[in-house]
Amino acid sequence: MMTNLLRLLTFIILLGSMGAPGMAQPKQEVWYHTGYPGGVGGPGSGMSALTGPTKMPAIFEAILRNRLVEPGQIHTDSLSVTGRASFAPPIDLESLRAVHTDRYLKALFTGEPRSLAMSQGLPTWNEKIAEGWLLNVGGLYAASETALYKRTITANLGHGYHHAAVNRGMGFCTINGLVVAAKKLIRQEKAKRVMIIDLDHHEGNGTAESILGEPRIWNVSIYGSYMGGPLSAENNHVFHVRHDALERGRKRDAHYLAIVSDVLPRLIRLQDPDLILYQAGMDPFDGAGISRNALAIRDAYVFSLCLSLDKPVTWVLAGGYADLNTLVELHTDTVRMANEVLRSVPPGSRIVHQRASAYEWVSRERVITFPSWKLLVEGKLEVHIPERMSGWAVQEFMSERERVLREERLPDDEIQSVYRRLFVGKSSP
Repeated sequence: MMTNLLRLLTFIILLGSMGAPGMAQPKQEVWYHTGYPGGVGGPGSGMSALTGPTKMPAIFEAILRNRLVEPGQIHTDSLSVTGRASFAPPIDLESLRAVHTDRYLKALFTGEPRSLAMSQGLPTWNEKIAEGWLLNVGGLYAASETALYKRTITANLGHGYHHAAVNRGMGFCTINGLVVAAKKLIRQEKAKRVMIIDLDHHEGNGTAESILGEPRIWNVSIYGSYMGGPLSAENNHVFHVRHDALERGRKRDAHYLAIVSDVLPRLIRLQDPDLILYQAGMDPFDGAGISRNALAIRDAYVFSLCLSLDKPVTWVLAGGYADLNTLVELHTDTVRMANEVLRSVPPGSRIVHQRASAYEWVSRERVITFPSWKLLVEGKLEVHIPERMSGWAVQEFMSERERVLREERLPDDEIQSVYRRLFVGKSSP
């Protein structure tokens, strides 16, 4: 009896001490493999396929240099990180085939036909680049799985996802890792529902094409540049922001943030996902004139919203074409915001909006206060929501997607052989 009483008292003491000053705080875990860029490098700015591979290692090095994430929380192969955590294997072939056609995958693995292997816009192909794509998506899946298991925020310092469709690449995107990770988690019954929040300046058209009509995965894309994707549907929520309707500066920033904060809470509650995959695009900076301060508080809001609703989140790098130093600052702001939210926002906190500066937020006593951006706009929100597809149209779209997957399927041994060939003489994937 006394033993049971002592156990109960110990439990109560531990419960009461959770979150107290001095207690260990939850930490953001980050995935990055030096193979992600595939040995590709290029200019430090501009609308170039080489910008992404150049910025990935630069962001990783900035995280190390500024000690934004502790070594034990960094999953990498880099020998420069003493005490690093182990990295994930390349993504498995089965998960890739669940999203992309065999014909397209074979082109990515072999480089032939060149036009298909380089349909995303890269200037060249080689095996290191192909390995980098698979390592990248493997890291995203591992980060997602960890976020789910630990109910926290994780990151994969990779990109090149949301324009990639079932049988082609586009806009510097090769494999739609967002959909690959979501489908794998659902197939393994680790998640029932996954939401993809896409705040890149460009519409997530490839994601929409890949998941349209699959109710367990939702795509929420708030963009400024249309890329030819499907209309809105039950699981495809698209919002075209008319940034030019407001003058650049505080009002345009507040307008963008007002739309984000108006859309996301309602849809997250409606779908009630087990995991959120967040495409933290930085190209609203150079593409829409949204300030660095606005993008930082946008990320703080997204992370706070996820934690307030008890939703684990994995974020990834996304668009941005400013000079390299600016890009590194923008993307490391996302790292800092995730750290700050994990440090200061207890799960289950409540978000309120009050009249304040557009860029200030505070978390105190389980209340997170953000600006009332709608009040700062002083007018209607300039956002276009495309018409909704009929149920019949969605079924037609799904049937066509299945036809393409079926017609471009190869014998199992053929596609397995070219996949394995990438790893000959290396650790088995």
